Amino acid sequence: MKTLYNLVLTLCTILFLVIIFVTVAGVFTRYVLDSPLIWSDELARFSLIWMVFLGAGVVSLKDSHLVVDFIFEYIPKKLGSFLKTLSFIVVLGFLITIVVFSIDLLRVAGYNTSPALEIPLSFWRGSVVAGSILMIVAMIYNQIKRYKKWKEVK
Repeated sequence: MKTLYNLVLTLCTILFLVIIFVTVAGVFTRYVLDSPLIWSDELARFSLIWMVFLGAGVVSLKDSHLVVDFIFEYIPKKLGSFLKTLSFIVVLGFLITIVVFSIDLLRVAGYNTSPALEIPLSFWRGSVVAGSILMIVAMIYNQIKRYKKWKEVK
């Protein structure tokens, strides 16, 4: 899982650098050279989209999403465990739903291309599927890890 984490984190870093470089180049060519790069905002926007969804997967791999956990200090442990499991099931169901409907959207978008780069929109919209699948894998991995830890304590 560490290899996957490092790979996705590296991809996010590269995408971030692409966004910075392309945005600066776009501003420079537009305002200094008076000859704008037509494709710069499109590449920056699509890089941002991929970075956001892959970044959500990275955060999931580290189990670092924001959580309101103060409530668990005030309720019985069994109820807390139940609520955490329920939360896991609801989020997992939501992510699976996103993947299913996003795959349908990819089929529809498969024939359309982006205006400037002429890259299939299905590639850009695939970020939703990739990020969601990454989050699903990370959630299941982290849930198994928590379960093993819980079994050791018991």
